[in-house]
Amino acid sequence: MSDSDAAPIVVIEDDDDLRPEIVEYLRRRKYRVIDCATIAAARATLEKAEQTATPPFAVISDIGLPDGDGLDFYVAFASRLPSSRWVLMSGGHDMERVQSQVATLEGLLPPLIVEKPFSLRLLREIFEEKPAVKK
Repeated sequence: MSDSDAAPIVVIEDDDDLRPEIVEYLRRRKYRVIDCATIAAARATLEKAEQTATPPFAVISDIGLPDGDGLDFYVAFASRLPSSRWVLMSGGHDMERVQSQVATLEGLLPPLIVEKPFSLRLLREIFEEKPAVKK
């Protein structure tokens, strides 16, 4: 995967300390990365990808963002970009809600839900595996 011509990974994180850490970690591993601090910026990025038929390899999104909910954003875009992998990051206080809502969704490739804080090495492990297909 790690090819400069490959589809990018979109990182949606409002924390100005964490977002650059994730972005730089992935870039050091030769992934192309587009970073967004808001749902609005991510929506514009994914709509452009959809229009140009160039879906991202993956979307990594925080759940609690200042202008929206990352889980709602996943629900809105996962069916529109079915080949993209999704990783949702959540604080422990929100994990139960996120997991129960994801369990009720049908017809979408299920996201991987990770609890913050987590080791960035987990991202490499995630992206080197083949995604499971939800039937």
